[in-house]
Amino acid sequence: MYKLLIVDDEVLERQALSLIILTKVKEVEVVGEAENGRKAIQLANQFTPDIVIMDIKMPGIDGIEAVKTIKHHHPHIKVIMLTAFDKFEYARQVMQQGVKEYLLKPARKDELVAAVRRVISELETERREKEEQQNLREKLQWALVSGEKLELDQNLYSDDKKMKKVKSFIEENFARSISLEDAAEHIGISPYYLSKLFKEQFSINFIDYITQLRMEKAKDLMKNPDTSLKEICYNVGYKDPNYFSRVFKKTTGFSPSKYRRRIQIGL
Repeated sequence: MYKLLIVDDEVLERQALSLIILTKVKEVEVVGEAENGRKAIQLANQFTPDIVIMDIKMPGIDGIEAVKTIKHHHPHIKVIMLTAFDKFEYARQVMQQGVKEYLLKPARKDELVAAVRRVISELETERREKEEQQNLREKLQWALVSGEKLELDQNLYSDDKKMKKVKSFIEENFARSISLEDAAEHIGISPYYLSKLFKEQFSINFIDYITQLRMEKAKDLMKNPDTSLKEICYNVGYKDPNYFSRVFKKTTGFSPSKYRRRIQIGL
């Protein structure tokens, strides 16, 4: 049974979504409902659901910010986004957070059910992969204890190698929008397993690593006075200069323009 959390600021919408899912998808249990992003984050930490259905436009913390926080702490959670606004910018922002299911409100029953079933299929695949990895580790442990020679799946020993390929992929593509799912597809493993391996190998999560790399590249580009801050923003993978400026200041403590002035005077 998979746990599902519903997030929407309209109570009737939450009730309708819950009824459709409980009626049509027997593999799912609705563990909670939230009326805003802040409550969604609290319930996600409390119940650690497998799936979250999230409205984008809500008062206070909106759906996009809530997804960022939830995915940061629980990268395995799958998110289905709902919105009444057919805007490309919304779709682009949620895709950057690893969200692949994006439905327009009011979503038809068959569309909603199909989206939930696609997410369940992905969860089942990841679960099988985890079980296979655990079986391989148990075989390895038994081989070490018993002294027997076992032919183990080479994938067990090629993880450290896969992570190097991921790093290379990020360094080659950081100037465009890339997601955990893109990198996982590149090396042929699930996003959940990649997230786990990446954190174990490098002691930093996937998104934070990309941000860190982009900020270092941006600082390096700022040494050239002929390159505008807008150009630098685009060259390190951001399409919105204002968002780039906020991320840069949060990371370095300085706005891009102030950081560049410090470079110019030798600080």
